[in-house]
Amino acid sequence: MNAKPDDPPGSERAVLAATERQPAYAKPDPIRGGADPSPRPAPKSETVVSRGGRPRVGARTSQYMIVPLSQGLTAEAMIEQFGADVEVVRTLNAPGAACAPVMVVRMTPERAGTLSQSGRGSVVVEPDECLRAASPPNASGSLWAAVTSAPDPGFTTTLQVQSGRDEPIERAEVQIIGQQWSAQGLTGKDGKVALTLYGETPDSVKDLIVKPRSGYWGLWKRRPRLQVDAVNAVALRPLSEINAPNWGERAMRFDQIPPEYRGRDVKVALIDSGVATKHKQLGRIRYGFDTAAADGSSWSQDPSGHGTLCAGIIAATPDPSTAVHGYAPEAELHVCKLGLEARFSDLVAALDYCVKAAIDVACLGFGYPQGSTIVEQCIIAAKQQGLALIAAAGSTGGPVQFPACSPHVLAVGAIGQAATFPPDSPQAAHAAAASTVGGGFFVPNFSSRGPELDLCGPGVAVISCQAPDSYAVGDGTSLAAAHVAALAALVLAHHRNFQTDFALRDVRRVERLFQILKETARVISDTAQTGAGLPDAPCALGLSYVAPFLTTPLNVSLDEMRRAMRQVGLVGAPEAAAREPPRGPAHVSHLPLSVASSPTAATTGMRDLRAAMQQAGLSTGP
Repeated sequence: MNAKPDDPPGSERAVLAATERQPAYAKPDPIRGGADPSPRPAPKSETVVSRGGRPRVGARTSQYMIVPLSQGLTAEAMIEQFGADVEVVRTLNAPGAACAPVMVVRMTPERAGTLSQSGRGSVVVEPDECLRAASPPNASGSLWAAVTSAPDPGFTTTLQVQSGRDEPIERAEVQIIGQQWSAQGLTGKDGKVALTLYGETPDSVKDLIVKPRSGYWGLWKRRPRLQVDAVNAVALRPLSEINAPNWGERAMRFDQIPPEYRGRDVKVALIDSGVATKHKQLGRIRYGFDTAAADGSSWSQDPSGHGTLCAGIIAATPDPSTAVHGYAPEAELHVCKLGLEARFSDLVAALDYCVKAAIDVACLGFGYPQGSTIVEQCIIAAKQQGLALIAAAGSTGGPVQFPACSPHVLAVGAIGQAATFPPDSPQAAHAAAASTVGGGFFVPNFSSRGPELDLCGPGVAVISCQAPDSYAVGDGTSLAAAHVAALAALVLAHHRNFQTDFALRDVRRVERLFQILKETARVISDTAQTGAGLPDAPCALGLSYVAPFLTTPLNVSLDEMRRAMRQVGLVGAPEAAAREPPRGPAHVSHLPLSVASSPTAATTGMRDLRAAMQQAGLSTGP
C-alpha cells in the first residue's frame, strides 16, 4: 500500500503504509465474528492501444456505491443492465429492512456520470470515498510546506531513539520539520532512522517530534541541533503515569460513580482499526469482524494501534498493577475493523453488523470531509433500530467531518488539560497552539469544530492500552468519542429511564440518550468549540442534581425559539415543517430530565424559557 499525495505527514496512512497489507474482503457472521472469503479486486486502470501501436493510458476506474430507488428494481436486474464496463465488487445489505441493498462497483468517472444521468430517479450513484482515521496528523500544526521549485540536495541525518538506559526503541515515529520540507520515518530494531530533508540545512530545522508506539512519552524539541555526519541520540522518558488515574477520569467524574456501575448487558461496537485482544486487559473481547479480510480473527489485530487505545478507554478490565481501565468494563464490546483503505461501503457493512448484533452504542473513529446520502440513510435506518452512533468530530482542525456532522449522530470534539503531560512532549505543542477555555482546559487546534459539534471529551495526553501488552499516550477526537461512548453505555445500563419508558430499541431511545448526555454536560466554552460541553458522569446517570440547561443555545434564532414555544403551547399551530438540513447537531428529545424527582422542574423550565425569550427579543419582562 502506498501513501497518497494528500495524506499529511504523520498520519497513520502515511507512516504505516508499508507495514500493513490490506487483505481480502470477508462476509462476516454478525454474532460469532466468522468470515467467508470473498476477495476484493484491486484498483484497475485501462490500457488503450493507439493507432501507432503504442499503448495509451486510458481512464482509471474508481469505486462507487449504487442503490436502487425503485421497489421493483433488484440488484440482479441492475447488474444485468450495467454492461461489461461496470465491474461489481460486492453487494451489501444495508441496515434495516426498509433499505435497499448497496452495490459496490468499479467503473470510470465518465461511466458513473452516464449511469447517474440515465438512472435519475431510479438509482443513486455516489463515489465510495476512503475514510480517514480521526487522529491528529502531527503535533505542531501544519507540517507540509509546498515546494514550488526543484529542491536543493538538502541533508540526511540519522536519529537513534532510546530509553534513559540507552535501550533502543523500535517503531517510534520520528518527524523533522524544516522551513519548506519535512521528513518522517519509523525506527528499526536498533532504534535508528535516517531522514533526508531536501532544500534544508540543519540550521533551518524548526521542530523534531518523536512519538513512540508505547511505553514512553513522546518528545517535542524546537530548533533541535542535528549533526549531519553523526548519529543523533534522543532519549525518551518512561510512561510512569500509568499508576495514576487518567486526567479524563477526574474531569468527567467517572471516579465519583458507584463501583457497581460497569455497563453490564449493554452492547458497544468500536468501529475503528481493530483491537489487539492479546493485551491482558482486553482479553474479554470476543466478538468482531473485519470489513475487508477473509481471516475471521483479523479484527483482533491492530497494526496502527488506533482502535486499541479507544478499546482500553471503553472496556479494559481493571488490573491491580495499573490505574488504566475502561469506564464500562462489563459492556460487551464488539470490534468492527476498518482497514487503512476503508471506504464508505465498509462503514455500511459495519452498520449492518451493528443492527444484526443488536448493538446499543457504536463508537466511530473514522470520517470524511464530505457526506454521503447513502451512508446517511443507513445511519437513519440503524437509528430506527435503536443504534446510537457516537462519532469523532475529526482531527483536521476544520469543519466537523461526516458522519459526525449528521443530525442523527453525536459529534464529539477534543479538549486537553494543562499540566497533564511533560513540557517537552508533543502534547505540549498542542497546548502551545491551542485555544484556552478556562478551568485549565484547552481546545487543541487539531479538533474539528463548528455548529454541528455536540460534546467534547478528553482527547490530549490520554493514556490507554497498546499492543502487544503495554500502554501508550494518545491524542485525537476518536479518544474523546470513546470516553463519551463509555458513559453512554453506563447510562443505558444504569439510568432508570432505559429500564422503563425508553427500554424499547427505537429512535426515542437514541434521542433520549443524546439529550441526557448533552443537557447534563458542563459548559466550558462556546458551542462551536466544545458543543454542549464536557459530559458529567454522575449527572448523566441521575446520581447528582444538574440545573436544567436551555434546549436551544443562547444565540438561538427566531425560528428555533418559535418552534420551542410551540412545543409548550405558547403559540398557535405550527407552520409547514421545513426540510431537514443535511448537517447539524444531534437530534435530542425535548423532555424534562427528571420530572418525578424534581418537584420544581416545571417552574425552573418556565424560568429558563422566559430567559430564552428575552435573549431572542420576544419578551422584555422579568
